[in-house]
Amino acid sequence: MITMTLPVIATLYLDKTNQWEAVGFQKRTEALEHIKIGYKKEFAYRNNDGGFALFPYFSSGTWLTAYVAKVFAIAHGLVEVDKNVICGAIQFLILKSKNSAGMFKEDGYMYHFEMIGDVAGRDSHASMKAFCLIAMQESRSICSDIQDLNDVIYQSVTYLEQHLPQLTNPYAVAITSYALANENKLNKDILYQYAAPGNKSHWNSSTTHENTLEATAYALLALVNNRVKAKPIVRWLSQQQKSEGGYGSTQATIMVYQAVAEYWANAEEPKYDLNVDITLPGRSNLLKYNFFQGSQYATKSNKVGICSYFQVYVCVSQCWGEILMVSFYYAMPKEDVNDCTMFNLTVELTAGKLFMLDFLSRERNATMSILDIGLPTGFNFDKEDLDKMSKGPSRLFSKYEIDKILTDKGSLIIYLDRVSNTQPEMISFRIHQEVKVGMLQPAAVSIYEYYDRKPCKKFYRPGRETGELLSLCHGHVCGCAEGNQATCRKILLCFFSLSQKSNINTDGQKSQTQKSEYEQAEGELRTFIGYRHCRAALDLTPGQTYLIMGSSKDIRIDYKNRQYQYAFDENTWIEYWPTAEECQVEKYRPTCLGLEELVDQLQAFGCQMK
Repeated sequence: MITMTLPVIATLYLDKTNQWEAVGFQKRTEALEHIKIGYKKEFAYRNNDGGFALFPYFSSGTWLTAYVAKVFAIAHGLVEVDKNVICGAIQFLILKSKNSAGMFKEDGYMYHFEMIGDVAGRDSHASMKAFCLIAMQESRSICSDIQDLNDVIYQSVTYLEQHLPQLTNPYAVAITSYALANENKLNKDILYQYAAPGNKSHWNSSTTHENTLEATAYALLALVNNRVKAKPIVRWLSQQQKSEGGYGSTQATIMVYQAVAEYWANAEEPKYDLNVDITLPGRSNLLKYNFFQGSQYATKSNKVGICSYFQVYVCVSQCWGEILMVSFYYAMPKEDVNDCTMFNLTVELTAGKLFMLDFLSRERNATMSILDIGLPTGFNFDKEDLDKMSKGPSRLFSKYEIDKILTDKGSLIIYLDRVSNTQPEMISFRIHQEVKVGMLQPAAVSIYEYYDRKPCKKFYRPGRETGELLSLCHGHVCGCAEGNQATCRKILLCFFSLSQKSNINTDGQKSQTQKSEYEQAEGELRTFIGYRHCRAALDLTPGQTYLIMGSSKDIRIDYKNRQYQYAFDENTWIEYWPTAEECQVEKYRPTCLGLEELVDQLQAFGCQMK
């Protein structure tokens, strides 16, 4: 459902705020295509009773059916959505309300009630009724021919109006107030009674921050529908947005965007002009940006050094403004033992098969869990193996998806109905290398319970025992041996060999060569370090002499022994230095002449960086 929900609410937001020109009109076409794809996918979860289930062949859920009906009703004005599908879901909800108490009871199988937010929390009788009522209100114009719809809406409104004064949960008060506001029955005094002290900018939930965001969004919708000024609420919500644009959970995101869209569609705000000046070290000119009504959502970017500091000056005219600054950088993958508090996960790559072993919850059987398996570049999953494990009476899991949209490497998502806490479980399938890649990056495997996303994560890489990056260590100090390392220190240094005598030790972690650095004492012992698996390719012979040249970034400092270490990598130049006798032979004569010329240049001009 997430593939449809987010583009639906994004399109609704940009439509109501007239922002497509700034974003790009072609993006609307792309968003509508995503909505159509998500709409078609959701039919796999529709049951004959008109309701929707979490997974195929499961019983229909009340909350999920109301949620789908609401999203489909919003999408009905954007793309072609079958009216009968929406009205079938509404009829399912009406049947659920026909009991002695008139309540919308949840009979569907729910792995985690956290997935429905605080609807299942305190005062859930009112929250669930309000949630289902909102879905029916959204669908009322589409399903006007349903005979009992208006009666059920009236009964639900009456119930909520009577019970609102007894509610104590701010979330329940907010969602109930929104449902009542849609019928022009908002009680502002009770709603504001549960707002946070001070400027009444948000409605705190006692459970999670995402539930606080959702409750605040419902409160904003209730106030906007009744033409109540709500700028402090909008300002507070804008400060909660995450760097990637969302608000934590799907429910919180869709409600916040819907509420803010309604606010800006009706707000009468003055035009604004925002000037931003940024000073950067080493640059004489300021970075100047101007944001106005037509470019308020434009993203500006500029590259700076990772160790740079900068100052931001903002000049605002006639209104308030906020700037979100995001830094992008590469973080090396690492495994944290503390992450695996609910599962034990072992990943092995043997004979072309990927084994996941020992999924154990520490205290109980885990309910529906997600196994997210990344794929190294150039590899693909064996679909035949996966089909065998997901079909038939002895299947290991109910469903899998291969996702190549969210990541360029590809990701396999496996849905596990349960994970035992008494015995380890194993999933084994083949992966095939289709394209050879020079340097494979580690791929991640993680497992977590649905809507309790505390993943246990491990890394793997073909050709390695684990997925960890190679490191070069001396004593207890280790550094990364792959890729460029960001540093604030620059060292200009050439290193090479002029010695005619060498002592190369090819055993162990280090190669030590007796050679001198230019303008330093000849015969001084130098330490060279490199990958163990590169020793054969280097083919360094003890007793021979070599010219070695490298970059300053490959020089490491051994502070304990007060000496430099020189790392071999793909940028290191290593060339055999012929002996005096060999230089008399025609085969080596050009090499010797070139080396003599190099020595003359270094003695005359030193090591220079161009």
